[in-house]
Amino acid sequence: MQTICPQCHSSTVYEVFDHTHDLVFEELLSPAAIVGLSVGICKALKVPPVVGVVAGTAIAVARQHDAVPLLVNKPYRCSDCLHEF
Repeated sequence: MQTICPQCHSSTVYEVFDHTHDLVFEELLSPAAIVGLSVGICKALKVPPVVGVVAGTAIAVARQHDAVPLLVNKPYRCSDCLHEF
């Protein structure tokens, strides 16, 4: 399926690759950060922190095996009008 620019309806659209963007997500979603975040959420919800440790570890292990893909929209840019979407 070909991507069409929503502004000028051109079909000369290409995907924008920004590898620094990927590195930031990898750092933010490191196993330690995921476990820490889940423990923090459990503390805020008055749930025992051990539940957060178990849940965060499970998510981190699944992320390392790409069982849970990142839901990040891939940006596109139109070659004609330079609209980014």
